[in-house]
Amino acid sequence: MKVNLQSTPVLQELIEDLEIKLQSTKDVLASCGEYANEALVLDLKRDIKLLESILGRVVAQQELIDLRAQQIFLN
Repeated sequence: MKVNLQSTPVLQELIEDLEIKLQSTKDVLASCGEYANEALVLDLKRDIKLLESILGRVVAQQELIDLRAQQIFLN
């Protein structure tokens, strides 16, 4: 019998949603041709940076939650 002591990440659904949104935004940017509106391209690049920043913060928060859970488990 195997016991899985790994907890499911609390923020996993949010992380997955952000990853999907980030990838779809990158795909839209990649599909813009050379004649794309410059304002649209700049907005997409800003969105990508923002999504990457938010994703990084959410992942870091999840890691902190995991560390706290491990600390409580060890005590």
